Amino acid sequence: MRTKRIALSIIMIFVLGAAFQLGARERTLQAVRVKVTAEQANLRERPDIGSAVVQQIPEGTVLAADRKEGEWYLVRYILDDGGVRAGYIHESLVVVTAEEAGPPAKEAREPLAVTPAEPRPKAPAPGPARTPRPAEPVSRPFEFSVSFLGGSVAPADLNDGAQGIIDHYGAFLGLEPSGAADAVGLAFGLGLELSYRISPELAVGADIVHLRGGTTSTVDYSGEGFSESLTVEPAFQALPVSINARFYPGRGFYLKGGLGAYHVKAGYLYKFADDEGWRQSKGSATAWTFGAEAAFGGDWKVGRNLVFFAEAGFRLARWSGLDGQDVYSDSLGGNLIEEGTLYYWKQSMDASNYPFLFVREGRPEGAGVSGVRAADINLSGTSIRAGLRFRL
Repeated sequence: MRTKRIALSIIMIFVLGAAFQLGARERTLQAVRVKVTAEQANLRERPDIGSAVVQQIPEGTVLAADRKEGEWYLVRYILDDGGVRAGYIHESLVVVTAEEAGPPAKEAREPLAVTPAEPRPKAPAPGPARTPRPAEPVSRPFEFSVSFLGGSVAPADLNDGAQGIIDHYGAFLGLEPSGAADAVGLAFGLGLELSYRISPELAVGADIVHLRGGTTSTVDYSGEGFSESLTVEPAFQALPVSINARFYPGRGFYLKGGLGAYHVKAGYLYKFADDEGWRQSKGSATAWTFGAEAAFGGDWKVGRNLVFFAEAGFRLARWSGLDGQDVYSDSLGGNLIEEGTLYYWKQSMDASNYPFLFVREGRPEGAGVSGVRAADINLSGTSIRAGLRFRL
């Protein structure tokens, strides 16, 4: 009999000790506070990715967690009317924090506080690796963006052709021009983009941009009893249609890359004018090619579903073999259209070579012509873009 009493006493001690440890564990879990890190976190009815969503909780909300079941926290969310809604939230959408949760409703049970002397539960021994559950979907995956952009370009053949005409005509007249051609070095445009947020870390999209640049310069040639002006206008337009991807290695910061088909139009105007009238050559040529861009940028939330973004990057886009037409006209009614390829060559005069850029039906040839090739339009350069992204 005495042996049975001793055995029963030992069993009771173990049972009470286990109950004490479970109570300590329950109190410890009740004291956990978690903070929502996703833009919109789903509060689910059960700890399952396929369970019904009972509430969407905004970013930054601090919640009291009663316990954790696997990868899910059982939390209580205080509604605007003071009521409390309980549910499960995935651990990937929150972080444990020391911040205080909002006051619970009166009918809700207050969690027990953990005293400093209370021992922490021991970490469980590592078990077999578990198959990760799928990530929570983004609440508003579609995004529409409108942006303004600017950057540097380097269409050297366009610029050299404009300056070459100025210098060549001055050498022909034996007069110094009053100035030089302004170079095309900047481009500006408007962009539209539609993207899909696959996950908080990755978005893919397609965009279209209208990019253009150009300058106008007028120089004078004056001599004894002679005065004439020359106006040059090198210009271009580009319409890239591209697909891109944005990767977010950190919150609010992303890396972007894209590939696209570019349609470019390069043009020129050389207009001579004096007191008796004017004459001009005006040409344009187009081509399609592929280009690429890379950029880094950041997002700043300015409204519930509105984000301001800014990015800086580099663009690779270069063309040759543009086809179009040159139109010669004058104040006397003359008109001559020549269709062909945009060529770049050097025209010599007085032991000097001057660059020319014209659309010609055939390859330029004749006295003083050298270095003939298809004109090259290089719009590679840096770019800066800023705009608004609407989450749909």
